[in-house]
Parts: sequence; C-alpha cells; structure tokens
Amino acid sequence: MKSKYFSMLFTTLMIFGFCGTAFSHTDDFSGSELNGMWTVRDPAGNSTYKVEGGKLTLNLPAGSDMYKKGMDKGVMFLTDPPPVEDFSMEILVNVTVGVNQPPPACHVGLVLFREDTWAYSAWAPYASTDVRLEDCIDQDYRWRDQTQIGVDAVGDGDTYLKIIKTGTQLEFLWKDNAGDDWQSAGVDEKLGPQYEIGTYQVGLIAKSWSGSVDSVFEFDYFDLPELTPVQPAGKLTTTWSEIKIH
Repeated sequence: MKSKYFSMLFTTLMIFGFCGTAFSHTDDFSGSELNGMWTVRDPAGNSTYKVEGGKLTLNLPAGSDMYKKGMDKGVMFLTDPPPVEDFSMEILVNVTVGVNQPPPACHVGLVLFREDTWAYSAWAPYASTDVRLEDCIDQDYRWRDQTQIGVDAVGDGDTYLKIIKTGTQLEFLWKDNAGDDWQSAGVDEKLGPQYEIGTYQVGLIAKSWSGSVDSVFEFDYFDLPELTPVQPAGKLTTTWSEIKIH
C-alpha cells in the first residue's frame, strides 16, 4: 500500500511539474521563518541566521572549518533530494554582504552530503579567487587543484550556482546574471557513487578557515527546477521533504 501510494503521488507530481508552464523555487525564503524542509547542521553552534526580505542571511564566524572527518565546524542547511537518480539544483548566493569583495578563506554555496561516509561535494565561490569544487570522503580531501573543477572568473559577489546529477556523474555550472547561459566548469565522477538514493542530502554549505574573518552571506533561493510543482500564486504545493514513507 505504501509503495502504491508513493507511486501515485510521484506520478502526479511529475505530470504536474513537467506539463505546467511555471515553476517555482523549492524555497524562495519568503516569510520570516526558515522553511520546515530544512535541517540546520551546525555542530559548533556558533553561527546565526535569519529569513527576511526574501533571503536567508547567515552570519558565519571565522574558523568555521569543515575539512576532513573530525573537523566539523561548518554550517549546512540540508534537505532530502528527490528520490530519483537524475536531477539538478541551483542557488543564487551573495558572498559580499556589506563589504566590497568576498572575505578571505570562505567557501559558501551548494552541497551534496552523506554523513555516514563523511562524503560531501561543495561547489562554491572561494574568497575572491574563483568558484571551485572541493570534496571529501572520510580523510580523502580534494582541493581545486585535485578536483580540476573550477573557474577563475568571479562576478561582483552575486553568483548563480548549479549542480546537475546524472547517475553517478556530477556536473558543476555557474553564471553571473539571471539572463546568462549556464557555464560548465566540469564533470566529476569520483564522489557520485557515494550519493545513492536514500543515503544523502542536498542543500547549502558555508565554511571558513582560520585565515578568514567574521562574515555575512545571503542566499536568495534554492531550486530543484525540474521537480517543483506550484500553485498559481507561485507557492509550492509540495516539497520533497514532505514526501515521507513511514
């Protein structure tokens, strides 16, 4: 019965989502409270955030490092991905809130995260240098020079980021402006096998090293563009976090 119910619900969502002419952000950060779809993961407990003016604003102190397993001071806002192998997700992040350039030694953007194997893929602007992929499985951490995925061009602080998951392949894309075409920085296959259905979550990540400063970051939206049904008013009818099989 549970399987039949899920199949019917999933089919309804897919038909509505793909046949409709409008799609909405999975979370556009409207209102004044964090959407219930999110789990906030902040083991150090030293960050603060607010939802206001259509943005999620995060205050991140220096030294909020998330590195190999055992170094766990970064912050993540996590939600369940759709129960399919192929999908994409995207965000708009501002890493220059109240300053003229990105703060040093910070990495703030999109993430896929599997806690039991301590596996994550973080795709984000890095300080004022570039946009890059950094990832880890347990103690096996890779910087950009090892992942070989990144782009040197950086805009004025607002950066659109996208990850396309196709089976075990992850493609990492970016753009400066809403009307621009997405630019691919590369495809990675090392971490993809870690992200099996039901084993991981997706969302937002923010981490900083000892060389950073206390900083503020803004997220404008988080979107699963292919799989987001909406009402005419533009608000979600269902989020994937509400589809639970008990």
